[in-house]
Amino acid sequence: MDAMKARMTAIIPRDSEGFFDDPKESEDLQITVRIACEFFAFSQRSNDVPELGDAEYMAGTIRSGLDWFFSIAHTGGILTGLKLQSGFGPRLPSTFSELKASYDSVFHQVLESTHSVKMIGLLLSLVQMMFLFMTVYFPSFLSFSSESGSD
Repeated sequence: MDAMKARMTAIIPRDSEGFFDDPKESEDLQITVRIACEFFAFSQRSNDVPELGDAEYMAGTIRSGLDWFFSIAHTGGILTGLKLQSGFGPRLPSTFSELKASYDSVFHQVLESTHSVKMIGLLLSLVQMMFLFMTVYFPSFLSFSSESGSD
């Protein structure tokens, strides 16, 4: 895992127009890469449905990186040659297995890439998938029952 993080954090700043020379931007990158790698490790050791406690811990880890992720997204949006998309575009995974397979595929594309700006775009795709995971584990309404029997 350390080797993967080191590779990403060494290549990404290389052609990034000096954006990661600033210590704050460098920290944003380090934290984003660390959490992306942690999610990759989590997904690899999880079954078709992760244990609830592990999933909630991972969702909390993702939530802790929100400010750094948005900083990286801002940087990605101004890098020369990088086109980003937002909104409901590609088909979103509907199961953890689908999310895991998609994340694994993009994660390996990041590792195989040699161009830093492309790596940033792929890293943002990983972040988007982590957001999807985090929303799935956010509490939502299941049912309600009142003692009086009225709604």
